[in-house]
Amino acid sequence: MDPKIQAHLLEINQAFYQQHSMSFSATRQQVQPGVRQVVQNILPNASIIDVGCGNGTLSRHLAAHRFSGNYHGIDLSEGLLADARLLLKESPLGTYTFQKIDLSETDWAKSIQPKDNDWLVAFAVLHHLPGVDLRKQTVQVFKELIAPDGLVAISVWQWHNSSRLRQRVLPWSTIGVDPNAVEDGDVLLDWRAGISPGLRYVHTFNEVSLSKLAIDTGFEVCETFYSDGKMGNLALYQIWRLVKK
Repeated sequence: MDPKIQAHLLEINQAFYQQHSMSFSATRQQVQPGVRQVVQNILPNASIIDVGCGNGTLSRHLAAHRFSGNYHGIDLSEGLLADARLLLKESPLGTYTFQKIDLSETDWAKSIQPKDNDWLVAFAVLHHLPGVDLRKQTVQVFKELIAPDGLVAISVWQWHNSSRLRQRVLPWSTIGVDPNAVEDGDVLLDWRAGISPGLRYVHTFNEVSLSKLAIDTGFEVCETFYSDGKMGNLALYQIWRLVKK
């Protein structure tokens, strides 16, 4: 992908989460069924890094279920991180920290500690990163943040399984982008909650393309399933582990 196009798409998503953090946060108060399914496999004293933690929905779920380990949430949006800190009202048993991180920066993991987490979760994150190279670069960094036997849990949006969301696809001309300049599966969706409309870039994964991303970056896929939404197919989930050398 052309760097200028990539930067433009990143700016669109960054602007969305800056300008619409309040309305977006209001729609993200409960963990998704697929996330709950993943969390069932996480030990109470584990070390977790939550990439794209948003308003900390997962952190509150863990705290409510007496998680006693180390949770570290990272996100680009100051507004969502502020909500995450505010909404974690109860005194949790474990350690909970939040940090502003921009995944588009090449050294984004440099300041993150610890780097030997039992789990790295990235729910509804990778589909917002434009360009196959950026997605690979990001996932490569995941390997620096987990223990050798650590696991990675991924979810990506299956927006096309929702008739409501299919109606929200906008032409690339809306933002002055040539449709030939984006990758197959790239779409522009509008956001209709809140006072003013917003725009988001989304890359559409399927099982094959998500598995390929794992394999190309040194992971193997342990589990694949669909969940969320009225029909239970609004998100594709995978659990990855490092390929043993």
